[in-house]
Amino acid sequence: MKQLLRTLLFVILITPAGWVMAHSDHGMINDETAVQITHKTVQQMTFKDFGYPVGKLDASWKSVTPDDIEVVEVGDGFYVLRITQSGTKQSLSMKIAFTGQVLEVSEVVAK
Repeated sequence: MKQLLRTLLFVILITPAGWVMAHSDHGMINDETAVQITHKTVQQMTFKDFGYPVGKLDASWKSVTPDDIEVVEVGDGFYVLRITQSGTKQSLSMKIAFTGQVLEVSEVVAK
């Protein structure tokens, strides 16, 4: 039973939803916090598929830093951030609610 509780706690703490819960009772996030959440989520997505269209990211995404993330839109209740992997120039788009919840993660297709 102890092991089950430890495992459950670990899963809650490492998932984006678990990480977001830490923000939900603090009101709206700001740009800097949105970048931090995005960075943490990208790192987590290198070892687990969270059900977003991009799936599990390959290990090369571990090299992404907060400097590789920019806020590209502030909408009605959400931020849209672009994450660009410097080595390959691949990009992802992440939509995060003002509460800190990750809403969408998708691949940005170069034009």
